[in-house]
Amino acid sequence: IAWIMLTVSPVFGQGIFPNGWRRITQAEAADDWRQKSRTRYLLVKGDFDGDGKSDTAELLLNPSANQFALFVKLASSAKWQMLGEPFDVKVLDRFGIDLVKPGKYQTACGKGYGDYACAHGEPNFLLLSAPGIDLFYTESSDSIFYWDRKSGKFVEVLMSD
Repeated sequence: IAWIMLTVSPVFGQGIFPNGWRRITQAEAADDWRQKSRTRYLLVKGDFDGDGKSDTAELLLNPSANQFALFVKLASSAKWQMLGEPFDVKVLDRFGIDLVKPGKYQTACGKGYGDYACAHGEPNFLLLSAPGIDLFYTESSDSIFYWDRKSGKFVEVLMSD
C-alpha cells in the first residue's frame, strides 16, 4: 500500500506538498539497495513529537531546482516543514531515511569523530523518548532528526561521518 501511495502521488497528490515539491517516483528510486524497504527509504511514519498521533517524514523532490530534501508533517499541523538543507538531485541515489526507535544512541561526537561533530555542541549520547528520523548517506554518514520538546522544534545530531 505504501508503495502504491508513492507511485500514484504524482498524479493524485498535487497540492498536498510544499509548492514546487513532489514525491519521488519509482523510476527515480530504482536503486538496488532500496529494495530492502517497502517505501524505498523515502518515507517513514512515527509519533515524532510524542503527542500520540502518527507523523510523516518523507524525502521530496523539487525538479525545477534539481534538489531533494527531508520534510516532516506533524499530525497536529497542516504544513510540511523542511528539516536541514536541500541536496543536489545528483546524490539522491545514495540518500534515504529510516525510523529510529526510542533509545540511547552514541553520537559522532561521542564516538570521537573529530572536532566537527563536537563543534556544534552535540552530546556524546542521544536519548530518544520518541521515534526519530535517520537521514543517511549509504555507506557513509548519517544524522538523526528528533523532536526537542523544550524548544518545540526538530534538532539534528550527527551520528557518523
